[in-house]
Amino acid sequence: MSSWPKVGDSILAAGSEWETDALLGAAHDWFISYAVSYKTAADAVVESVEAKRVSPDSVGYAVCFLYRHYVELMLKGLISVGNMLQTRRCGFPAGHHRIQDLWHQCRTLIEAACPEGEKADTDSVEKCLQELHAIDPHGESFRFGEYKDGNSTLVDGTQVNLTNLRDVMNRIAGFLEGNYDWMYELLQYQADMDSDSF
Repeated sequence: MSSWPKVGDSILAAGSEWETDALLGAAHDWFISYAVSYKTAADAVVESVEAKRVSPDSVGYAVCFLYRHYVELMLKGLISVGNMLQTRRCGFPAGHHRIQDLWHQCRTLIEAACPEGEKADTDSVEKCLQELHAIDPHGESFRFGEYKDGNSTLVDGTQVNLTNLRDVMNRIAGFLEGNYDWMYELLQYQADMDSDSF
């Protein structure tokens, strides 16, 4: 593969194999499409680390960013669906990337939609999300080396085992996506009930 630009290069050109085409432009339920895309990419990169095709140091920031962004999008998606259930108004916090703040709002909506849910499971997710927030409170630590003021975004020597991160994120994904599916079903049921009442 050549590592130098050539005349006629275009990032939107058709490839030689249609199986490598990605269809972009999410449907109305874009949260889940975007979120799962980030998580799937992270899982694939960790698989490459485990197969020793790439070193963990060379992809660590990207993997952590992909998983963190997955979490952020899932929380915002859950808040959006939860708000529709509770207030019949769509909306999610768009002005920040703070996992801890998103989680606090999200947890209330999850517990309202599924009051019989296991508190221990929810507490486990909360603990992990607090750890993620502590490492990257503003959504900057894995995508840039310093803040605008010049201070480092990460503490020197921060170490993350990518296999463990992947495994924990897959369990968190089961929780978040399961609750998203449940809340979406409730929203559909609510819409069906509303249409039957006319």
